[in-house]
Amino acid sequence: SNSVYGHKEGIVFRRSGGFSIDFPRHDPSTYMVGTEDGLIHRCSTSYNEQYLETYYGHSGPVYKVRCNPFMSTAFLTCSADWTIRLWTTKKIPGHQPDTPLLTFQSTGLCDAVNDVIWAPQNATAFAAAMEDGRVEYWDLSEKPLDPVIVHYPLGQEERRRRTCVRFSPNSPVLIAGDDRGSVVVMRMYNTNQSYYSDMGSVERSDEQEAMSSHRVRHLSLLLPPSWEPSSLLFPSNLL
Repeated sequence: SNSVYGHKEGIVFRRSGGFSIDFPRHDPSTYMVGTEDGLIHRCSTSYNEQYLETYYGHSGPVYKVRCNPFMSTAFLTCSADWTIRLWTTKKIPGHQPDTPLLTFQSTGLCDAVNDVIWAPQNATAFAAAMEDGRVEYWDLSEKPLDPVIVHYPLGQEERRRRTCVRFSPNSPVLIAGDDRGSVVVMRMYNTNQSYYSDMGSVERSDEQEAMSSHRVRHLSLLLPPSWEPSSLLFPSNLL
């Protein structure tokens, strides 16, 4: 067996390359690994030969795995199979524990998703960089099935692949890089990404904590009612 808790019948263990790794913010004893064969492994720093859990769902290499900075049990993955998927390590009644909670795919996208990143100040928002050059901004509290904003490449950018995307930590700015070494800086309007100066960040800490708690609750409420969303809420003192 290649898993501490067992694995699906018919899955034969083999060595595969890891493409991405991330640690849950509040659980440094475990980490997530996305692999070239489409699997995601939850691993322990105490084990060097076995997985705690293996997650199935992607049909292509998993290029990035990102743990939610507010809810340690939630994480995103993106893949060559054109999709982004939301997962949880939490055991939820009625849900197969090693399958995704939600799958996101934009209309008209027929190419790989190379990168995905959670917003630093919004538990339900994330951005993605696509092989066809587009950059997407999603907010599950606004539109759970479609991106809020899609930036399509123009002119010479049409032949460039987006390889990475990042949020500014203190301003409504999104930055994306491509396969030719260029970086595009995009200012976002009419989103929940606000500007905070260093002084303002301190003054608004309580406000941010309240908003983050609200976003985490909304993220959990996206699940079917039978899944008891309250069980997914992360302790408020750890937000």
